[in-house]
Amino acid sequence: MGARLRLPVLSLLLGLASGPALAQSFLGSGPAERLTVPPSGNALRAPSEDGPEPRSTPHAAAPQTGPRAVIQSTIAPARRLPSGPRGFRLTGEEDSLRYPVYLTEAQTRGPARLRLSYLSAISVAPESSELAAFVNGTKVGWTRIQAPGAVKVVEFAIGDGVLKPGFNAVTFTASQRHRVDCSVGATYELWTQIDPSRSGLVVGTATDMDVRSLAAAEPDESGALPIQVILNERPNLTRLERMIAAVQALALVGRVARPTVTFGPPLQGRNGINLVVGTASEIGGIEGVSELGPITGPRLAMLPTRPNTPPTLVVTGARDEDVRQAITNLAVPADAGTPTGLKAVQLFRGYMVQGGESLTLDRLGAASREFSGRLLHVGFDLRFPGDFVPADYGKVMLHLAGAYVAGLSSDARIVIDINGRNAASVPLPDGRGEVFDDSAIPLPFSLWRPGVNHVEISAQLPNAADQACDTLSPAAKQARFLFLDRSRIEIPSFARAARSPDLAAIKGGAVPFVVPGQHPRLVLPTPDRDSADAAATLAARLAMASERVIDFEVVTQQQVAPDTSQLVVAPARALDPALLEAVGFDPQQVQQVWEGRADMVATPGQFGPEGVLTLDRLRRNLPMRCALPTLIPQIRPAPPAQAQPVQASQSDANAAPSPPSAPSSSSDRELIDRWEASTRGSRQIWAALDSVWNEITGAVRSLRQTVTAQVKPDETVEVPATASLLIAEGPPVQSSNTVIVTAPNASLLKASVSCLVDPVVWAKLGGSAAFLDASNGTLVTSRPGRIELVETQPRSLANLRLVSAAWLSINTEYYVGMTLAMALCLGLATTSLVRNVGRKNS
Repeated sequence: MGARLRLPVLSLLLGLASGPALAQSFLGSGPAERLTVPPSGNALRAPSEDGPEPRSTPHAAAPQTGPRAVIQSTIAPARRLPSGPRGFRLTGEEDSLRYPVYLTEAQTRGPARLRLSYLSAISVAPESSELAAFVNGTKVGWTRIQAPGAVKVVEFAIGDGVLKPGFNAVTFTASQRHRVDCSVGATYELWTQIDPSRSGLVVGTATDMDVRSLAAAEPDESGALPIQVILNERPNLTRLERMIAAVQALALVGRVARPTVTFGPPLQGRNGINLVVGTASEIGGIEGVSELGPITGPRLAMLPTRPNTPPTLVVTGARDEDVRQAITNLAVPADAGTPTGLKAVQLFRGYMVQGGESLTLDRLGAASREFSGRLLHVGFDLRFPGDFVPADYGKVMLHLAGAYVAGLSSDARIVIDINGRNAASVPLPDGRGEVFDDSAIPLPFSLWRPGVNHVEISAQLPNAADQACDTLSPAAKQARFLFLDRSRIEIPSFARAARSPDLAAIKGGAVPFVVPGQHPRLVLPTPDRDSADAAATLAARLAMASERVIDFEVVTQQQVAPDTSQLVVAPARALDPALLEAVGFDPQQVQQVWEGRADMVATPGQFGPEGVLTLDRLRRNLPMRCALPTLIPQIRPAPPAQAQPVQASQSDANAAPSPPSAPSSSSDRELIDRWEASTRGSRQIWAALDSVWNEITGAVRSLRQTVTAQVKPDETVEVPATASLLIAEGPPVQSSNTVIVTAPNASLLKASVSCLVDPVVWAKLGGSAAFLDASNGTLVTSRPGRIELVETQPRSLANLRLVSAAWLSINTEYYVGMTLAMALCLGLATTSLVRNVGRKNS
């Protein structure tokens, strides 16, 4: 009898398990709430089940079979959204996010949909909160925000002719209200998190991609673009240089805000791009290259598309010089697309400013609006050059235009934040309301940084009705503030010189590596695969910062170089202790902190070494790539009796095969010596022409270092125990800088660099050293004890005046001393003058 009962129950359970999925997709199961991203198989809710949303409803492909039937649909792959400095979270009572998406001609034909996968805070009231979607300024749909417990997936149909070849702007706007609390503080609890792994444009694959439309390469589930450099043999350092240069050019032409570079076999699937670099003889054995025909000069070509394979770009030529010319030809970004799409490209990484500009906020993405909530946020991004000098020698002026109503409480005010730091606070004092057309607010230069700066204009608008908090009252929808996009920001001329050491100059413009006349070095002491992946990823990110291909010379020799800047990428054990000391660290302390993880290797596991998206990570707004792999102790054979330290460090290469090989012949060393001799000669000519200025600046620098050393000796910086990556810049040595990027081992180095280049994390880089916990993207910076200013611009009286003012504002002790000396001279001169004027009393 028991067996007969168990059989129907088991059949019922199997039937439920194999039945169609419910209308709403709840992703994740089990205690870890792990989200997976299968290519198909989940259903969407029928339009009638999402409530009364007459303007837009989730779109499904399958027809409805009955009046109350659930529409079944297979979720097709989406062209995902790129990762940017703002991330994927909408916060506060009103917010918006804009993404540029490049499409080819073939992708704009046929039906298209916009998929939105999101998670919201439990405090968001669904009856008064909406999420709207726009494509190229055209509203394609909206939905009520109601996904507090699990991810919700909705789709909107895109009308014919809305999508265009080239860049298109995809915009999401959120209007959110709290369920039960009407205070200003409660607005910080409101958020809607977009799930980047499933959101995007549902369009066809780019079967017609060519060299000029490489921006159509599709990012992965985290918004990063995987770039796979295909290897068919162990490349020497010269070929590795060309590969890294080609990766930089690809990042430039594709406008890749977040690259992830790996060396190895071709990628599979839809996302990313495969890259083949080398002369015709070097790439001859790679599949598909023979179809290109004879190669007689510089050549850029796309291999024919294959099923389940991303596009493959070939950069080749008959000789090394041809390959380098092909790389130069490649590094030309495309500028095709709709006007709103091209504007989205310009604003995605921040509007670039050069000084002496007056910009209305509508050019920076802001829009006029009436606001009925308690806390209005208007944000925009400005990008300063890498050689911008932040100091108290000038002010940016913000001129606001708008109005506020009567009846606001005495706490009402406008607050301006720059990079999360308060810059100004202006009260709204008139209880009868006010219309203002030019409210000038100064913002000091000292709060801005090289690279992207986020400016947040917040209007705090509490009133007496908030105490009752009647969300259904007609007064709750009454406008309290009017913001006008004709508000403008005036940016005066600013000093142009590189602060050193300062990682902000590196992330803002790769300043130490783009000095004219220098050939910077990329040092790989242990050129295993993981270290090469990390170095290539960093090089691509620096190319995007400087907007040019940086001609790195890849070497393995470590030294404190006085003649050219160098970027050293290696595990901590492989670093020369002298390099760590040169950037202000104690090698023994670094070894002690990372000793436990130095001998461990990463295990790919079920979901890969980068980790996966979970509901908890979505709620905490953590970047997807900021997840460390699982580490296990490494099993290594006993080393030979005569083993060298560098050979021992090559054990990382045994865990992951090492394609690049270090040069051991004397010819390579002679070539390096010739490069050093040629660059040294050009600098000697420049030094001879400029000797007077160098003597003056050298004397001032020596005096300053002497005085500072007597006041406070240098102190070493300690590495936190939670850090998985260290990036530091040492003080300038003559005309060069040394930047090191290191981690406990090669596996953590690769994973941590993948987190570091995330635009959200990268924008926080600054100070003389930064420590990254790549498990959650936390970045801690260390301020330098002394800062030098290094010339980057042709000398002019105007810039010299600004640089001098900036230098005096940084070095206040000299400013005070000069002021006292001038006062003393003025007093003596006045005394001497008065003594000889008039008559003496008898």
